Amino acid sequence: MECGYFLADIQKDPRFANTTTVSDLCRRLVESRKSAFFPMIYRLICLVLTLPVSTATTERAFSSMTIIKNKFRNKMEDEFFDDLMVLYIEKEFADSIDNDSVIAEFEVSGPRRVRFS
Repeated sequence: MECGYFLADIQKDPRFANTTTVSDLCRRLVESRKSAFFPMIYRLICLVLTLPVSTATTERAFSSMTIIKNKFRNKMEDEFFDDLMVLYIEKEFADSIDNDSVIAEFEVSGPRRVRFS
């Protein structure tokens, strides 16, 4: 029902005459405040716009998993594996961290050995 009204309204509105892309349509819906009148259409367009990003992020994560979890590292614990995944996926952030500051922080934190009685 909403689709029929949406199509009729958009075709009559001159602000939507030169709309060529989905992102352009979304922008014009917000600018004309028609996103409030057609909330389901607006939500659908937003989902369509985020789909390529979501798919690429998921594919990148699975690709990282196959690189990290090879036959030599197949028996690592989940927590260690999760930490490696975050570092690998967020390479840009990890590269910005100064190694000397990390080493200095470990030195200040004191001994970390577990003593058995």
